Amino acid sequence: MTMTEQNALAARARLLVVDDSRIVRATIRKHLTDEYDIVEEADGEAAWQRLLADETIRLLITDLSMPELDGMGLLARIRSSSQEQVRQLPVIVISGEEDEAIKHRCVQAGANDFITKSTDRVEMRTRVKASLDLAATRRERDESRQIQAQTATVDAVTGVGTQHLLTLQLQQLLAHAQRHSRDVTLMLIEIDHFPPLAAKLGERLAGQMLNLLAKLVSARLRQEDTFARLDGALFAVVSQGSTLAGAQVQAERLRHAIGHARVNFREEQLQVTASLALASSHSDQADSPQTLLTAALARLRAAPGENRLLVPEAIPQPAPVPTPAPQLAEALTLLQQGKANEIRPHLPALLANLLPLLELANVEMGLGWSLEKLRGREK
Repeated sequence: MTMTEQNALAARARLLVVDDSRIVRATIRKHLTDEYDIVEEADGEAAWQRLLADETIRLLITDLSMPELDGMGLLARIRSSSQEQVRQLPVIVISGEEDEAIKHRCVQAGANDFITKSTDRVEMRTRVKASLDLAATRRERDESRQIQAQTATVDAVTGVGTQHLLTLQLQQLLAHAQRHSRDVTLMLIEIDHFPPLAAKLGERLAGQMLNLLAKLVSARLRQEDTFARLDGALFAVVSQGSTLAGAQVQAERLRHAIGHARVNFREEQLQVTASLALASSHSDQADSPQTLLTAALARLRAAPGENRLLVPEAIPQPAPVPTPAPQLAEALTLLQQGKANEIRPHLPALLANLLPLLELANVEMGLGWSLEKLRGREK
């Protein structure tokens, strides 16, 4: 095979054809091989292993009746796969007869299309192309949504900020804090036992509940605070100029407010609580948004519980480093500038340095000064 032929083959979509009949596989290959790269397997189990090993497969054509693993079993594995690429794979079921009940069953199980073994070349190529085009459109849509989610600044469900906005804010605050030796605190808020609660309410009502709780929290924050939804029922707050002690007071108030919120569902009042965790750039030695988020999340998830406030352990503050005494020339300059208060703490040290000059002047010039007090300070 020439290099040109290899490049042309690589550019074509790869299709996996699964049928225990060699004649059927050969017929499908004959219909499609001039436009697609065809690979074959004779049973469902072998096809499943091929799908897991080969990420280049773009479409599957499978028979229903096969040894080892039949077409419905193979389809079920594909649609329940943890790998998104496998789970979203277009699947065309091929059958020996056109039975409406079988067709309906296949579509219900997740098949994208259904053809018979008597389908001619033109129709088969049209069906394959349509399935591949639809899959490509879905991939582009999903990628677009993912990019939008990564760069959006407003959460669609609650109307608060997104993790992208929070990260931008944390980057700015951490950079400022490092320049000015300040602390940055981050608060995580997670609604307790939210998955079973959401299952009970349903997606729409669960979203409405999160929206109401987000408004409750927002009303108790300062205008300059950044409030964001990270994922599910997990939220975060970062405040400008907030200390760890101040953040702890604020977190306790929010925990109490959420615990006393009234959430009604079908004449039933639901009890909702939240667990909160704080992280501090100083206490957690965090110098980036990710390390600060990781520290707070690890504290929140360290042990099961509910209605809790989790804070960093206190770290002793280092003793202040004394300011060194200025040189005599610097002290005179400060005095001329009217900054006597900056000299006063250093007067004993300055006079000790000046004492030899004063003693010399006292002797040579006969000044008669009593320097005993200064000598006593020096000792």
